[in-house]
Amino acid sequence: MSIEEYKNNDDFQLYDSVIKKIIVDHENKSIEFHFLKVVGRVDRGKHNFTYKVREAILTFSGVVYAKLPYCMEFDEWSEFYRSAIVKSSRILERVPERAKSNKLLHHVYLGIDNGNVYNEHDIVCSSYSMELGSNEYILHDDFDWLYEE
Repeated sequence: MSIEEYKNNDDFQLYDSVIKKIIVDHENKSIEFHFLKVVGRVDRGKHNFTYKVREAILTFSGVVYAKLPYCMEFDEWSEFYRSAIVKSSRILERVPERAKSNKLLHHVYLGIDNGNVYNEHDIVCSSYSMELGSNEYILHDDFDWLYEE
């Protein structure tokens, strides 16, 4: 798969999910994205809609490399746009042998829309997981966070 092909994927099905916070834990070599995962669309008239969401955490463990450009803008929400699990890449090839130490490493690509800026994130880790909360919420039209319905 070429670079351009994987950048159009959404392997984790994260499209339009709003990011609440990112935790980078150097001590434990992990990265967590806390976000509101889109689980459905709610139509509100002819040209208006919002989303049903659930609280979620995407965790990367055993991180050996991460490029995480990020920004925050007034009146903008950061949201996932694309995601890919990349089996073979130049980034994986550049990981030092001692960092691999008999581990199967995964290259995960995340495209994040920060409003007026689109950032590409690359994470190389030994494992990843997604935890999805059980309660569903409706996202406000103006993204004034969320409310339960």
